[in-house]
Order: sequence, then structure tokens, then C-alpha cells
Amino acid sequence: MAIHNFLPGLLITLLATLVAIVFSSDDSTNSQNMYPFTCSDSEDIRICNASLYHTNYDGLKKEQLASIYGVSPSQIISISSASRQDYLVTVPCSCKNISGTIGYFYDAIHNVSQGEMFFNVSAQIFNGQAWWVEDEARLFNPGYNFSMHLLCGCTRIKSQIVVTYTVQLHDTLSDISSRLSSTVGGIQSMNINLIKNPSSINVDWVLFVPMGSIPASRKGSGGRKTWIIIISILSALTALSIITLVILLLRRNGCRQNSEEDSKPVSKSMSTNRAFSLQNLYKESNEDGTAFESEKPVIFSIEEIEEATKNFDKTKKIGEGGYGCVYHGLLRGQEVAVKKMRSNKSHEFFAELKVLCKIHHINVVELLGYAGGDDHFYLTYEYVRNGSLSDHLHDPFLKDFGLAKLVERTSDEDLIATRLVGTPGYLPPESVKELQVTSKTDVFAFGVVLAELITGQRAISRDNGESNKMKSLITVVYKIFEDQDPETALADVIDKNLRNSYPMEDVYKMAEIADWCLSEEATNRPEMREVVQKLSMIVMSSVEWEASLGGSSQIFSGVFNGR
Repeated sequence: MAIHNFLPGLLITLLATLVAIVFSSDDSTNSQNMYPFTCSDSEDIRICNASLYHTNYDGLKKEQLASIYGVSPSQIISISSASRQDYLVTVPCSCKNISGTIGYFYDAIHNVSQGEMFFNVSAQIFNGQAWWVEDEARLFNPGYNFSMHLLCGCTRIKSQIVVTYTVQLHDTLSDISSRLSSTVGGIQSMNINLIKNPSSINVDWVLFVPMGSIPASRKGSGGRKTWIIIISILSALTALSIITLVILLLRRNGCRQNSEEDSKPVSKSMSTNRAFSLQNLYKESNEDGTAFESEKPVIFSIEEIEEATKNFDKTKKIGEGGYGCVYHGLLRGQEVAVKKMRSNKSHEFFAELKVLCKIHHINVVELLGYAGGDDHFYLTYEYVRNGSLSDHLHDPFLKDFGLAKLVERTSDEDLIATRLVGTPGYLPPESVKELQVTSKTDVFAFGVVLAELITGQRAISRDNGESNKMKSLITVVYKIFEDQDPETALADVIDKNLRNSYPMEDVYKMAEIADWCLSEEATNRPEMREVVQKLSMIVMSSVEWEASLGGSSQIFSGVFNGR
């Protein structure tokens, strides 16, 4: 039985999905992983010496880091951390205006290599401390010397050194403060993302740490002599061991180099700045085939993508849209849908990555990974065999179309566009007239989706009265509440396939929410949290209605089974 036969069941699924997206969206806008250290022309100092903490998972030497950051090796200080050697890189930090964002930055010049993308370079080379500027994204091309705007900080206290630090797995504020001779209170007062919950930090957050003194240093000649003695004793004790192990180490390094030459760097995560852990993920995925069990997207090589789609064979093509084509493929034993986008669509590529890296929900298509190169971007999704909500509402016989909810699709026969984003029929007046896009733009589009659920009609369809004209579903909703008897007007347009398996009072409330979301003035539209609250009440009312009929919960059975 088609899913649109049961409005309450659809509503529960839609509500669960909406809750996940709303809260994920809040995280993406209010809990960003980095905030520039702000400054002003009149009050703050213009330039100072600051430090960037480099978590050295790759085992780089001082000379290599000096070349990467564009500084002298003498400006790099070693810091021992667990089993690795990290570094503090001293840089000239200055107050700048970067495309409207005023803050303290240090620009490191990076020569872009073939296949590199901004977020890869930021995560793998610069510990995720680079500020992404949308206006400059088009310049990130092979051979170009690109300015990586690295976050840094200055204070009015000239002797105070501010360290830019990227939070690692298992880090706590106490650990960070101890490592950099700081205090927990000092870190909390310097970071805007700690205001709401001072004791909570997330992996990949970029924090500013007021360093009290250079770690691992000692004042006075007595302290230095003590360290010299300790180091000498340790060196003597370990000399024999080093000699006996040198042959084994050389053999091991030789095997590792061969392995690295044969392997492909396909497991750097878009949503993390820890290259070491991602490289481990790649090795594990090659060994046990569990790459897709991770919630973090994986970087695939171009060769893997081409092999999965049989070099983008035409028979593998399952959709085409304004941003590119979608192909069906088999990647590491799993069916996938690969979206091939032109390189001039970098804005859309990064926007899609940002959203889908944040959302993990049973009713939202899952992003598995991505790739870049050969003048194209590639997004790899799970293959959604059962289609999308739109398919079940308007194409009940469609059973084998993957990634329907992300593919722009048009029919020459009926001239109806079915792609949600940017499609006439889903756009509010301010987007059409003034090209404004805000969170209330999404609220408007959601109102159209609610109207589709109620009526079973498309956002734009042919007018039955005049076949040469198109009719907007938005107008249908407006007319319902302009009628003297809106309940009767609503009953006339309710999808007949629902077969009266609903309480009319709840459908009317749902239509009111749709009308509210479709307000012409953006300021009159609700917040999505308000929508979730009202839909939750409708769901509870529907459950009570079914129970009053002595039903056996058939309406709600199987709602959450499958996708």
C-alpha cells in the first residue's frame, strides 16, 4: 500500500526527520568549530607575536614546518605530547578584514597541488585552523599560491602569548591548560564558543589559549643542568638498545614506504581536522571493509569512483540536474549513488558537504564520502532504492531510483520540476524578487511540503480549467483560508487516497501550519522549533484518535522500518 494512504504515519516520519534536521541545523549555525579573535581599528593592537599549535601526527621536522608556515626554524618550539613531538609556531599576527570578517589572522601561502581541496589542506596540513572564505574559493586551483588565513590572537598585554589550539580526541580544558601553562578560566574567558557551556568542548574546535610561559622550559641554570644530566643518563642507557634495534627499524620503515606508495589516500574526513586518526581509519577500512560504518565521510580516490561507476558509463546514469549527473555504482561492496559536479560548482559542493556532514538520520540520505580532481567534484551517497517522499506522493510506481531527494529531475511531458531547492513553487517572494535566502526560506519550502502531503498535489501543476496555464500549490493554500468556510474548502482538496483515515481536526491544524509557513512576509513565518512543537501535538492527537476507534495501531506500524 502506498505510503501516502496514511497521513498520520507520514506525519510521524516527517516529524522525526524534521527534529533531527532542526537540531543539526542549530549545531551548524550556533556551534561552529571556530570563531576569529575579533579586533577593531580604534582600540586593539594591530600586530603581535602569536603561536599556532601544530599537532604533529605526520612526524614532520622543524625545517618542514618552517617551509609550510613560511617562518624561520628558530620560530618553532618543540612540545612533547604523549608519543609524538608537537610544535608551537610563532607567527606575526595582525588585525585584518577578510571579506567582511574583522579579526586576527596570519596568512600562510600554500601552493595548490592537483586534486587538493581547501578543507583537505586545512585539516591535514594546518590542523583545521584556516578560515574559509567563499569569495576566494574559486582561486583554489592547481599551481596557485593560495593564502590560507590562519586564526591567531593578540591581547593588550604585550607579554601575553595567545596560542591557537585545535581540540583533539580525549582533550579536556584541564589537559590543554596544563600543556600550555594556562588556566581553565583563562581559556573560557577567551573563547566565545565556551560561553553557553564553559565545561564542554568538542573535537576540532579551534580555541585560543592564553599561555603563561613557554612549556617544557625551565628558569635558572640549576634547572638546565638538571635536564642536561637527565638527558645524558637516558641517552647512555638507551644507546645499546638503539643499536640493536636499528636494523629492525630500517626494515620496518622500508615496508611502510612501500605500503604508502601502493595505497591511496582515501580516508581524510571532511568533518574532522585530525589527519592521523583519519589515516588509521583508512588502514582499518582496507583491512576489514568497515569504511561505511563510520559516520564521517571518506575521501575516495578518482580511480575508485571511476571503477565503481564503470568510468561513468551511460547505463549507470540515474539522474541529471543543474549541478551535474548522478550515477549508480558499487563501491567497496555497497551500492552507492555518485553525484558528479563541475568544478565551477564549488559553492554548492561545499554547502552540501556542510549540511550532510552534520545530519545523520534514518530518513535523510547519508553522505558516505567525496572526491575531487579532473575538473570535477564527486559526492558519494548511499543508494536509496525505495525513493523519496516526493516519489511516493507523485510517482507511486517508481521503485528503483536512488538518490531521488538530491537529484533535479524534470519531465518534458508535463513540464513539472520536482527538485526542491531553488525550484519555482518552493521559493518565497523575497527569494524571487530580491534574491534573499535566509532560514525563513526553508520554512516557506517546508510549508509547501506540508501542503503536498495534505493534497497529494505537486508544488506546480497544470490548471485543470486552463491546460495551457500552471497552478501553484501555494495559491491553493491561500484560497482555503480566504474562503468563508475554510474547513469545507480544505475537504475539497484533501488527497482522496487518504480514504478518510485521519481526524479532520488534525488535518485542519496541519493546513494552518502550512499556511503559517507560507506567509508572504518572512518575519511572519514561524521558527522550525515552533513547527516541530505543533506537529508533535498533532501526532499525539492522531494517536488518541486511533485509540478511540479501537484500532490496532496499523496506521503507525512499520513507520520506522526501512527507509
